[in-house]
Amino acid sequence: MSPESTTTGTRTRVRPHALVPDLHSWVDIAFTLALAAVALLAFGTSFTGATYLVVGMLGAVIAVVVTHLTRAAGWPVVSAVVICLVLFLVLGGPLGLRSLGDTYTLPGPTTLARVVDQAVFGWKDLLTTLPPVDGDGPLLVLPWLSGMVAGLVGLALAQRRPRRPWLAALLPVAGMTVVLAAVILLGVRRPQSLLLQGCVFTALALAWLALRARRASATVHGGTTSYVRGVGAVSMLALAAALAQPVSAIVVGDDSRRAVARNWVEPPFDIGRYPSPLAGFRKYVDLKGRADPANVYDKTLLDIEGVPAGTRVRFAAMDRYDGMVWGATDDALPGPADDSFQRVSSTIDNPVEGEPVAATVTLGEGWTGVWMPTVGALRSVSFETGDARATAEVFRYNLATSTAVVPTGLQSGDRYSFTAVSPDDELTDQTVGSAEVAPLPAGAAFIQGPSEKWTEGAGNDPMDRVLAAAEHLRTDGRYSDGIGRTERIYVAGHSTWRLSDEFVNAPQIVGNDEQYAATMALIANHIGVPARVVLGAVVPAGGRVTGKDVSAWVELRAADGSWRTLPTEAFMSTTPPADQVPETDTPMSGTVIPPPNPIPPPSDAGEQSDADLKERKATRKKKADEEDALIPGLPAWVGRVVTYVGLPLLAIALLLGAVVGVKALRRHRRRSAASPSARFVGAWRELVDHARDLGQPVPLGPTVTRREQSAGIVSAQAAVLARRADGFVFGPSAPEVAAATTYWESVDAERRAMSHEVTRWQRLRAAVSLRSLRRTTSSRDGDVGGAAPGPPPAPGRVTALARRVRGLTDWRSRRTPD
Repeated sequence: MSPESTTTGTRTRVRPHALVPDLHSWVDIAFTLALAAVALLAFGTSFTGATYLVVGMLGAVIAVVVTHLTRAAGWPVVSAVVICLVLFLVLGGPLGLRSLGDTYTLPGPTTLARVVDQAVFGWKDLLTTLPPVDGDGPLLVLPWLSGMVAGLVGLALAQRRPRRPWLAALLPVAGMTVVLAAVILLGVRRPQSLLLQGCVFTALALAWLALRARRASATVHGGTTSYVRGVGAVSMLALAAALAQPVSAIVVGDDSRRAVARNWVEPPFDIGRYPSPLAGFRKYVDLKGRADPANVYDKTLLDIEGVPAGTRVRFAAMDRYDGMVWGATDDALPGPADDSFQRVSSTIDNPVEGEPVAATVTLGEGWTGVWMPTVGALRSVSFETGDARATAEVFRYNLATSTAVVPTGLQSGDRYSFTAVSPDDELTDQTVGSAEVAPLPAGAAFIQGPSEKWTEGAGNDPMDRVLAAAEHLRTDGRYSDGIGRTERIYVAGHSTWRLSDEFVNAPQIVGNDEQYAATMALIANHIGVPARVVLGAVVPAGGRVTGKDVSAWVELRAADGSWRTLPTEAFMSTTPPADQVPETDTPMSGTVIPPPNPIPPPSDAGEQSDADLKERKATRKKKADEEDALIPGLPAWVGRVVTYVGLPLLAIALLLGAVVGVKALRRHRRRSAASPSARFVGAWRELVDHARDLGQPVPLGPTVTRREQSAGIVSAQAAVLARRADGFVFGPSAPEVAAATTYWESVDAERRAMSHEVTRWQRLRAAVSLRSLRRTTSSRDGDVGGAAPGPPPAPGRVTALARRVRGLTDWRSRRTPD
């Protein structure tokens, strides 16, 4: 719309409304949203579904709208930050916490505290959870926050007008690049799309940079921008970006060295606190009539549906020997790898090839502990009994060892379903062992002599030597659980003493799965083939697994990185030892010294009870803290922080926002006054009030003219604006609306120039200053530019005299030449 000015005869372009973006603003908004979308797509490998993108883009759009409106209203950027913060807290519940229940969809203390908790600590949960996480879970607060930050940072920096043109062009692009880098750091080593994160983002950023650079150059040197040249530049940038993708793929290669925060963040979980399940193998053996409440030989451990008979069910994989036991660790593989016990969502990104499996497990009376039976490599898991949500939140899984843990424990009656992939783990004659160096554990030097002796004549191939050692154990060894009267000398355990003096170096090799599997894994590691011990069971017909089905086997790492199963029967004998009654020495003195008591077999029952006791104590303490907390469901300190820090800060923000809002309302009323003359008067008053808020000594009073006030305003155009206002207000004809709009634009530009001349702190202080709001007397529209503090107007003749004086002053202003 281009109304004509009747006073000058020229055409003045006027925007339909001050809040409507102009062409340059639309360009900045479009690039900000486009770059925000590309940056948010980096979350694609961290979340399931596309809800994260919808929530994130909604945050970006809201932030862009708020930033533009506050800028158009003349508010400082801090007002946009405060408004976005309030909207983030208010809308964070219904957008990010919907999965927690209806109580979190309404803003309240609990909802606000949970939103703050996810914003502050959610990144830890994201980095320590095996991706992708649930796309509808509470971690949606992170994309919601990232989108708002992207929209706010991008457009706020685009609206900045620094003195250097190159800085004006670079600021928003640099800000959006930082946002992309932050999202990538929170992602995974495999990018969602190298084309999007690299080429498309770079092309958009360079195109925006080129357009803003030309715009800034035209502003400084005069003239207009050439959009034909702009389109050409953008086309060249798009071509360069298209060529960059294949070139970068050739030069850079894979993403193994991609820097993400997951490489440095340690999951807050220590699997070493739980005892080795292999140490408690004796509870699965036949006691031959002896009574032991801890024994589960005949008890049902689990019922599994969906897998054929002969399938191996994994209880736990143990990959480190410390001289006492084989145990599970959080660092199974060298280098950066998914080899720790991480939180997982209902869907697990497990890149393993094999036969798909869909199974349901119901735990029986004989199952207790933290280890969770699974098959193959998990793809998804769903708990169906008890507090399923709480169990899913604490569930941990190790991708490298395919071992699952529920720290709060599992018990009889628990039921869960999972999908998995059963890989091809058969060990064949063509299997080549891994060339990775597997250092011999400390204290296991005793295995060197026997392994060298047993592999003589097997050649130099490591896998052949491992199989030769396994064959020697199977043929020369004997099997015993140490239950019979003559076999009680064969104690449980797999410490260095039990495996050396009482097994490989003993006159006769005797033991059960525990000793055979532990020794076989040590031999393989000594030879040079990485090995680990797995405790599990082979599913019988019907799917009911009891204690007698439990066994321990060894897995060997092949050259292709897969783990191949060395079954128990390949290295363990089933032949019982010859009857042997322990001999006792009779001293010459005639005193009979009884033989030493056999070492009791180690069991994980007591240790597990201690671990369970600690877990229960921690759970009770946590529940007590939650009951004492100011906000139920969260730690007490979160409630205290929200109450004693968050609420006062929110109150201060609301008060400061109220001051900014009152000034904005006052500005709107002045700008939209009924008559054009009143709009001129209001514009001048706006300039005077802005100068006063900046701390400038502007004279006020009923007899002070605008030209006198302009002398107290530190502005190059104040005097010119004062004369223009007097000319239109007291001119021979009523001013036009277009002229008032143009005058307002000039005043707004001068206000920005005045703010630019002071420090940022002074601008912030001026935005919330009450100086311009403290007015004890007011003047009429079309009168003077300000009001003077003083007593209220006197009635009667004094008031009439004051009006005559103001009229005389106005007459003198009209008669004074410019």
